[in-house]
Amino acid sequence: MLVQEKKSELFSELMLIDLDTQRLNFSKSTDKQIKLQLGQFFTDPRIALFMSKMFEAHVPHVNLLDPGAGMGNLTAAVITQICKRQNKPSNIEATVVELDKNLIQHLERTLEFCNRLCVINNIKFHYNIVQDDFIDYGVSHLKSNSGLVFNMIITNPPYKKINSNSKTRLKLREVGIETTNLYTAFVAIAKRMLEQGGELVAITPRSFCNGTYFRSFREDFLSDMRFKKIHLFKSRTDSFKDDEVLQENIIYHAIKDGINNEVQISYSESIEDTGASHTIEYSKLVHPNDADRFIRILRDKADIQIKQTVEKITSSLNELSINVSTGRVVDFRTASNLRNTPSENTVPLIYPAHFNNGFLRWPLPTINKPNAIALNESTLKLLVPKGYYVLVRRFSSNEEKKRIIPAIYDPTKFDADFVGFENHINYYHCNGQGIPLDLAKGLALYLNSTIVDRYFRQFNGHTQVNVGDLRSLPYPTKAELINMGLLFGDSFPNQQETDQIVNTVLGIS
Repeated sequence: MLVQEKKSELFSELMLIDLDTQRLNFSKSTDKQIKLQLGQFFTDPRIALFMSKMFEAHVPHVNLLDPGAGMGNLTAAVITQICKRQNKPSNIEATVVELDKNLIQHLERTLEFCNRLCVINNIKFHYNIVQDDFIDYGVSHLKSNSGLVFNMIITNPPYKKINSNSKTRLKLREVGIETTNLYTAFVAIAKRMLEQGGELVAITPRSFCNGTYFRSFREDFLSDMRFKKIHLFKSRTDSFKDDEVLQENIIYHAIKDGINNEVQISYSESIEDTGASHTIEYSKLVHPNDADRFIRILRDKADIQIKQTVEKITSSLNELSINVSTGRVVDFRTASNLRNTPSENTVPLIYPAHFNNGFLRWPLPTINKPNAIALNESTLKLLVPKGYYVLVRRFSSNEEKKRIIPAIYDPTKFDADFVGFENHINYYHCNGQGIPLDLAKGLALYLNSTIVDRYFRQFNGHTQVNVGDLRSLPYPTKAELINMGLLFGDSFPNQQETDQIVNTVLGIS
């Protein structure tokens, strides 16, 4: 028996080394445009092994599905882990679905490796390679009620937006799936093909955890899937280093119709780092009364304390009579009305590039963006009247320390009755009008605080800041925000001063 285990272990190592060599060679030789077109990013074998270890069930018959299998790294990792178990299954059936015909020969090679490994471990192994679009394959089986189900599914789905009027979107609607990205489409189909009590392990962007675009997916997924384990890497590039992926990725293990008691959250600097883990109540991951079904990932005890502190702040934008909207000026749609420099019959046009230490630096002829927009009948509906507004960038760069970056629009610095906010800006207002000065200052301070940034990151794992995310935040009372504003001074306070003001007014020690 010891000889068999040594032989199995050595063969596993050789197989994974071979897979990694194939992956790197294929990735380097494949045109980036083709990979983008397919949404194709290959799984590092180290990540694949990490994922495969999440599976818990020990069943006599393994029926495994790998949607968007690529070269079969994930399937190979699962087989490797199963062969290390004391109580091995009697047989394994693997179905791998891959669209790219250039990968089929690599898949066959991988699965033959898996077959030889199973032979060493006295496990019967059968595989089925399906060269097809997984969405076509899955929808076909779901529509026909074929009864095809799996007890283990592992996937690294493609990342690519789905246009609302595309054939793919229409096909998904045939089986009741409404989603905006291929990765959530793959997961939505996969979970429908999972038997009761079956397990799903996936690595995807974290963007589905929040935002209005993914609300339908979250409602659908959480209707019968229960998270058991979630892992985050601090590094955005660690998961797919050779493919230059910058999304923050999440690895998760979920069970169909599992009991939602507790969730294990783990977090590490990189794949080489063992990291740390802790367990939280399921209600802290998905709030029972949250209509948006945000998934809030508390990485450590500090995050739990932040959550408990912020949730004592119980006011909302509705109670403050404040709204938040996205800038109405989409520059390419009104290009004829844009002006590089201000002139007669124009008003300021504000871009994120104009943000400067909590206020605005305008005009900026060096930013390669227009600084003004013509004031006429066609543009008036895109503008807002003069007043104090709190602006927030819709996108932050990976290098920036803060996710929410606010700035105050001060009308006294602009000789104009109207202003335009470009579409990459969210702006706070009072029913389309400006906000009282001290209230605006206090709101900007609160949004810029460390405690809000830490809380926001618990449910927002990407660089986009959506209006829905900002609406979901708890806010201090109007009196508290005004008190913050009165302590503001003439210039925007630095981070330490900001935190001191916010924490003092809110009574946070």
